[in-house]
Amino acid sequence: MQRLHQSSDIAEIFAQIKPQYLDKLQIYCVKNSLPDHRVGVIITKKHIPLAVDRNRLKRQIRELCRRNLITKSNKYDILILVRIKITTSKANFLSQLNNYINNLT
Repeated sequence: MQRLHQSSDIAEIFAQIKPQYLDKLQIYCVKNSLPDHRVGVIITKKHIPLAVDRNRLKRQIRELCRRNLITKSNKYDILILVRIKITTSKANFLSQLNNYINNLT
């Protein structure tokens, strides 16, 4: 799994599809023709002020994607945006994302 971090790739995903919304997430998911999955996570300072918390959540999201996408035969570009301040438990938030990724075909 690779990171999706070039601005041109991210802009291309924004232009291609409309997002899907989970509770606090906005998810862009599109199939790619590359040999590997690419995942990008965007969390603004406005929503999670401490860098330690932002980076921890990014690592957790990337690891969740890595574990679940390894079994998928189709390759995806997934861009995840955190849109609302997360004040409650992150376990519920991560379980929703886990269910979404497991339902990809």
